[in-house]
Amino acid sequence: MATFLIDLLPGAEFDLRKFTEPEKYGWNSLQEYRDARENLQERVRLLQYYDDNKQSVRKNVIKSLIVPGWGHFAVGNYTKGQIILALELTIMGASIYYYDRAMFYYDKYKKAEYIGDINQYYNNAKDPFLYSQGFFVLGLLVWAYAAYDIIQVTEDYNEKLWGEIFFEYKQKKLEITPQGITIRF
Repeated sequence: MATFLIDLLPGAEFDLRKFTEPEKYGWNSLQEYRDARENLQERVRLLQYYDDNKQSVRKNVIKSLIVPGWGHFAVGNYTKGQIILALELTIMGASIYYYDRAMFYYDKYKKAEYIGDINQYYNNAKDPFLYSQGFFVLGLLVWAYAAYDIIQVTEDYNEKLWGEIFFEYKQKKLEITPQGITIRF
């Protein structure tokens, strides 16, 4: 122990080979150690890049539950997000329209005094109310589909991201430099 501390004093020669024992890890030279370290640092950098850019399935499901299509926008699937959002707005707009029509006739039904008007206003309110309920259920189904679909879309996005990172890493294994072509395995 004392000789180790003396070796670390300024002016003492430091023997990296004795300190690291590269043969212990299968490295036959200091260059192999440096290459392995560089390779490890590159993989850590790529993994950090993946962690920084991947999308959370849970967060995207919550986004899609709040606003249909929001999760699709988050992963860059804009066309599908726009279709889901437009469809949801159209269906819910139709539901509100028919509900408003039903309530218009229902208010007249409540105020009517003549039996013919009572029957007519009730019948006029019944169909728009059923349409309103039908569109509302259809809107809920589209909303649920958006929340369900974003799970697969997010997983596809993350898989594509990892594929791009892996392809970039594989491309770096073949380098053309002024000294020649280098292939790393």
